[in-house]
Amino acid sequence: MKILFITTEGFDTPGPNNQMAMVMINDFLDAGFEVHLIQSRRKRINPDIPPLLQGRNGLTYDVIDRNVIDKTRFINRYLDEAIFAIKSYKKWRKIKDADIVFLQSCPTVLYQQIMLKFFNRKPVVYNIYDVFPGHAFDIGVINNKTVYNTLKYIQRFTYKLSTIITVLSQDMKDKVTEQNVPSEKVRVVPAWYDDKAVKEISVENNEFIKKYNIPTDKFYIQFAGTIGYVFNYKAIVEAATILKHEENIVFQIVGDGNVKEQFMDEARDRGLSNIQFYPLQPLEIVPDVYSACSICIIPLKKGVIGNGVPSKAPLLMACRRVIVNSVESNSQYSRMFNENGFGISVSNDDHEALANAILDLYNHPDKVKVMADRAKAFGEVNYTSTINTKKFIQIFQELLR
Repeated sequence: MKILFITTEGFDTPGPNNQMAMVMINDFLDAGFEVHLIQSRRKRINPDIPPLLQGRNGLTYDVIDRNVIDKTRFINRYLDEAIFAIKSYKKWRKIKDADIVFLQSCPTVLYQQIMLKFFNRKPVVYNIYDVFPGHAFDIGVINNKTVYNTLKYIQRFTYKLSTIITVLSQDMKDKVTEQNVPSEKVRVVPAWYDDKAVKEISVENNEFIKKYNIPTDKFYIQFAGTIGYVFNYKAIVEAATILKHEENIVFQIVGDGNVKEQFMDEARDRGLSNIQFYPLQPLEIVPDVYSACSICIIPLKKGVIGNGVPSKAPLLMACRRVIVNSVESNSQYSRMFNENGFGISVSNDDHEALANAILDLYNHPDKVKVMADRAKAFGEVNYTSTINTKKFIQIFQELLR
């Protein structure tokens, strides 16, 4: 079987879903499939092909250069992605022996879908990490209701042209089926981590701790990832303000993104020395980064959960880390942590509850250990690549019967 894998993103540019894409392609190759990858190149920070995939038999690829455009410049981004769709068509039209198209979601995916419908005519598995345009509208990237409704209407054609739609959670499936998409057409494949490689790293062997000579006698609350528009940095600022007199509690922020400068400015203006910032780290030491903290925090703006899901959560579980979420309290994602006792979820706008949850964990290390063990066990049952990438393989086989 040969898979034509099309994505507007690229491994060269750090992104929250790169790890999942890398592991998924690797697992497809391990299963004996061929993969032709069509991706973009923008920031040139990382190699076009990550070390795990370099030199793999069965993998071929095309790379298309794109511009770096801020997410708030929606029209410019939309046009740039439309151009990418045309350029990628010129690449994939040469691939005559693909059996399945794996199409990664993006705002302009309809262009790809139409061209695939007329010029490829293979089954299309449309994989959604963020439900568009709901995601962009709810976080304020799109603020015009007419534009939103128009894009929402257009997106329905994308759903119609897809053979199968895959999403990361039941919350996301509910959002998609609200658009009159048959439930049986939408499959939930939860996020995953590479269970052959991702694990907790001891303090003695931790490259991130060594790199920055980080003291190990503090209680660290860490966010590591993209500090972008979905990230609610104000929740951390408010919690850090409430906890600023707790000398042993430190917020550890690792990564880069569009709002990092604003975040740093506000922390400095408030005199919050209990927030420490570190640059983006290489993909290879992600387990070291996650293992360098006491607990992790995922603070998201309203509207993110349902339209998407934090793909880093499974990685954190693999590293035995308790997650404190600041998210929609009525979501299945939020309830999952509170009901299973391996993390804590509080409402997006309840900063006092967030601070209290952190303080409670700081004061009860035995509780943290129990919850961390539960998180690891839950991740092993629900979020390993061994389990979840096989679900895609089963879908492919089903479509080719």
